[in-house]
Amino acid sequence: MELFDALLSRTSKRDFLDKPVSIELINKILFASLRAPSWANSQPWEIAVSNGKTSEFIKNSLYELAKNGDAINPDFPFPDSWPKKQEFNMFETGKERFEHIGIGRDDAQKRKEFSLANYKFFNSQTAIFIYIEESLGLWSILDCGMLIQNILLAAHDSGIGACPQAYLVAYPDVLRQAFGLAKNKKFILGISIGYYKMDSKINTIKTFRNDLGEIVKFYD
Repeated sequence: MELFDALLSRTSKRDFLDKPVSIELINKILFASLRAPSWANSQPWEIAVSNGKTSEFIKNSLYELAKNGDAINPDFPFPDSWPKKQEFNMFETGKERFEHIGIGRDDAQKRKEFSLANYKFFNSQTAIFIYIEESLGLWSILDCGMLIQNILLAAHDSGIGACPQAYLVAYPDVLRQAFGLAKNKKFILGISIGYYKMDSKINTIKTFRNDLGEIVKFYD
């Protein structure tokens, strides 16, 4: 797959087959992704890959906490509010997504079930978690963002799906317990990854992007 094709065709998948991804393929994706740039080649990222019993522990623990309404406590706080433009983009995306999969605006139960599916890795067996040492700052988080984009594109090029999810790091103490990590390890993002259902409606949606003219200004 050509790079421009990958950039234009990649979408986040939210409905996976219950089928494992081989360690060999995960290693291939991560080996290439680690070529991501970072501040002075500091390479601040650390990566944990969950499979099998570890994934089941994480899924069940996160799901129960979320279902019971336990307050989230992410290591990096989620935004409380957004500027109007970004709020509009998010509202329109949510509206489009629910209309596409046939969940009505007033169907609170189905919307809740859809949200809770995040914590089950959307049925995938595998997730990749990105974390850093707590003493690292904003620039290192930016570096991890470039690593994450590499992972998403490499997965897409490999014929499997991936979905970057803040939901998966909403209860980071579960992750530290699952991976045997100290409290100074702080989680940035989780990525559900795996073989996806090609005929699933949620996997066929392609979210809009703002027009180039709205975003880019050229100065001579």
